[in-house]
Amino acid sequence: MILQPPTKQEYDFKEKIRPDLQNEGFSTKEIEILASADSGRGAKGIFDLWKKNRKAPPEIENLKSEFGYQGSPFLTDLRAVAESQGTQLEGIIKARANSNFYIMRCGAYIVPNDEEKFEALKFEVSFKTANVSTYSMLPGPQTKKILELGGSADIGVTGKFDFGFPQIPLGQASVEAAAKAKLETNFVVSFHYELKSQVVDSFGMGNPFCRWFMHTGESLRNDVVFYPVIMTDKGIKSIDCEFKAFFKINHSEWENAEFFLKPPKKIAVSG
Repeated sequence: MILQPPTKQEYDFKEKIRPDLQNEGFSTKEIEILASADSGRGAKGIFDLWKKNRKAPPEIENLKSEFGYQGSPFLTDLRAVAESQGTQLEGIIKARANSNFYIMRCGAYIVPNDEEKFEALKFEVSFKTANVSTYSMLPGPQTKKILELGGSADIGVTGKFDFGFPQIPLGQASVEAAAKAKLETNFVVSFHYELKSQVVDSFGMGNPFCRWFMHTGESLRNDVVFYPVIMTDKGIKSIDCEFKAFFKINHSEWENAEFFLKPPKKIAVSG
C-alpha cells in the first residue's frame, strides 16, 4: 500500500500562534541547545536572557506567519493491510496477537512570512485513550540515513513494523503492477518522506505519547509530517489524541529569537 502525502487543504489554521511567555514548550536542556546554535561566543548569556522574564515585544505578538495542525489525521491498520496484500509479518508481531498496530500520519503546515523564520519546532502527540503507546516513529533512527540521501527518501514499514528503505522507487510501483507486488512483499505501507531539519530528537517509544524536537535547519515550512506507529489493545479502533506545537521564531528586526506556541488541538483519530 502506498500512502499519499497530505495537502494544504487538510490543515486547520484557525487558532493563531501565541507568544510562549512562560517557556512552557522547551525544557532547560533544549533551550541550552538552541542558545548554543545562536552564538559561537557561548550559550550562557543568551540562555540566561531567554530564561529571565521572557516577554515577547508587543509588536510581534500577532505573527503574520500561519501554522495549522492536520485537521483529520488518520490511522492505517497495519495488520489488515499486511493480510490483504500478503506481506509476511515477523515473529515479534505475530506473538502480539492481542494488539492492534496502526500508523498515523499527522503533523503541521507552516507558512512563514518572508521576515519570520522558523528555527525550531517541538511537536507532540499525547494518546488519551487507555492502553495506547508509541511502538516506533519517523523521524527516528533513520534521520541520518535520510540526510545522506539528500533529505528525502522513499520509506516503508517492514513486517516488524519499523521503518526501512524500499529498493523499488515508489513512482515505478505506482504504475507497474509487478513492481507494486514486489514492494508489498517486503513492506506493509510505503510513502515518500522529506525531512525538514538537520537535527531531530525523537522521544516516546513505549510511552503514551510521541514527541519530536527539530532544530538546526532552515526548511521548517510547508508540510512537516510525522509518522508514529501505535500499539493498542485489540479492540481499539479510535484514539483520542492531543496535538501540541511550540516554536522558536526569529525576525531580522528582532533583537532575539522568540518562543511561540500553537494552542493544543484534541482530535479523535480513526481509520
